Amino acid sequence: MPAKWTFMVYMAGFNNLSDFATKDLKEMRKVGSSDDVKIAAFVKRQNSKGAQHLIVAKRPANDVKKNLGNADSGKPQTMLDFIRWAKQKAPAERYALVVWNHGSGWQPDDLEDLYDQVRGARNGGVTARELALRSNQKIARAVFGSTVQQVLTLDDQELRGIASDDGTGHSLDTLELDRVLAKAREELGQPLDLLGMDACLMSTLEVAYQTRANAINVVGSEELEPGDGWPYTAILKDLAAKPAMDGAKLGEVVVKRYIQSYNNRRRMWPVTQCAIASEGTKPFSTALDELCGALTNHMRQSGVAQVQAAHLRTAGFMGDLFDLRDFASELRRRRVPADVKSAAKKLVDSLAPNGYVLAEGHRGESVKQCGGVTAYMPFPGWGISPYYKDLRFAKQHRWDNFLRNYHRAARAA
Repeated sequence: MPAKWTFMVYMAGFNNLSDFATKDLKEMRKVGSSDDVKIAAFVKRQNSKGAQHLIVAKRPANDVKKNLGNADSGKPQTMLDFIRWAKQKAPAERYALVVWNHGSGWQPDDLEDLYDQVRGARNGGVTARELALRSNQKIARAVFGSTVQQVLTLDDQELRGIASDDGTGHSLDTLELDRVLAKAREELGQPLDLLGMDACLMSTLEVAYQTRANAINVVGSEELEPGDGWPYTAILKDLAAKPAMDGAKLGEVVVKRYIQSYNNRRRMWPVTQCAIASEGTKPFSTALDELCGALTNHMRQSGVAQVQAAHLRTAGFMGDLFDLRDFASELRRRRVPADVKSAAKKLVDSLAPNGYVLAEGHRGESVKQCGGVTAYMPFPGWGISPYYKDLRFAKQHRWDNFLRNYHRAARAA
């Protein structure tokens, strides 16, 4: 008889998060799998004998286990193989998938290997200095190694530099992740009830839009996540106590327990967490389209100064990601036409919980004005990623066009 839930965690911990992977696995064991809730994990850590598939029990001796040797956690196929195995060993009525890592945790040693491959294939290209710099940037934390390799093979240093920012790193990763999720939907015979990112900077409109056909609900953080990440014991205890909950309710549980887990820390960087309903992504994007149209008309008639002022005061994160509710709220405080203020208010209202946003939580002075959802918004003069236009959101809505109009207006000012 199928379980109510199979809660899958893809732990790509062969990096400097390896100790946290061990810690989180212990947190999962405090609850362990039951008839109603199965906990499945892909685990790869440093100083271990190789990767494993696990159905996690309270005691390691009782795990259902498959040893994988040196499986590459940076390959999309590895993630898909894990999902297929979890379904076979732990079929369920509902499935959650948590993508666990930095947003992926490639260390310089991993980049060195890819660098050597690219140099061998191209007889040159990426410089050692570029590689050293990139190991501290977003491209060093891409979800899949194929993303890193794709960037390293770009023709010149300028393009490689553009591709290493968070905005484009997310674009490339999002395309690959969506392809995995589409295949996972075929394997499972249904979309994921919850897609979670126990990783940094993933609560973006672009990610939610790209994956909306394959995940009913999505949870992620606008901000960088502390190494401790999600509190798995608290989340899984809630799920085990009420296994009939749906993916929306589980998303709310993740947000609540995540923020609570950082309430009593003496030293803590800002934390954010947000759960969204994928069915709300399209109408929210349409509301954003209305704001884009009003802003474009305003810039054409009155200039760009008020838009820039609002942008400068909006809460921002690594990779040119900015909070959309805060941006709309800042616009409402400016001397802008009534149609801009009206569209901005609609956007703020549409981010109220129980619409597109199911639940949102934050803690810390720098994120107190945040609403849970970011979008890519580079400042004028910094350039727009050449990869951004490849996203489904950019193709089907007006934000990409607004960004280009905004940058042109700023250059002409």
